[in-house]
Amino acid sequence: MSAPMPVAKSPHVSFERERGVYAIDVTRDVAHAVVSFDDDDLRPSRITHVFRVLADADGPIFLIKMHRTAVAFALAGSDLARAEAELIQHGASPVVRRDLVILTVRAASMRELTGVIVDITDSLYAANARLHEMGDSHNSVQCLLEAARVEAAIMALCT
Repeated sequence: MSAPMPVAKSPHVSFERERGVYAIDVTRDVAHAVVSFDDDDLRPSRITHVFRVLADADGPIFLIKMHRTAVAFALAGSDLARAEAELIQHGASPVVRRDLVILTVRAASMRELTGVIVDITDSLYAANARLHEMGDSHNSVQCLLEAARVEAAIMALCT
């Protein structure tokens, strides 16, 4: 199993306290994979097989999205080669992206506000930071984007 990915705290959040934002974290060395399937009767067993292969590869996955004909997930960049090789060996053809980060906006009162995700995605669009995946919890929104655009994304969020 790989070591935990480093998380960097942004120094740009002090003025965001009025909206409840208390941190913008960046998790580096993240990869993204999509495994597609035919839309047939074997699709559920193929999806299960992909998760079993990934579990046997012993690398954690997160930001899991299940679509009708595909499964998408993120994983540590250091785990990508092993996971990709295992999937290919077991008959899957993952499409992968490397050099990504997870930018996490944390705010205690996020559930009480409307339009938070729209505001975040508008800021990322303004920074020309392509959003590959998104997740949320009661106090955070996680955005998977290219590492090369993370500083511009943080500045756009702070603006």
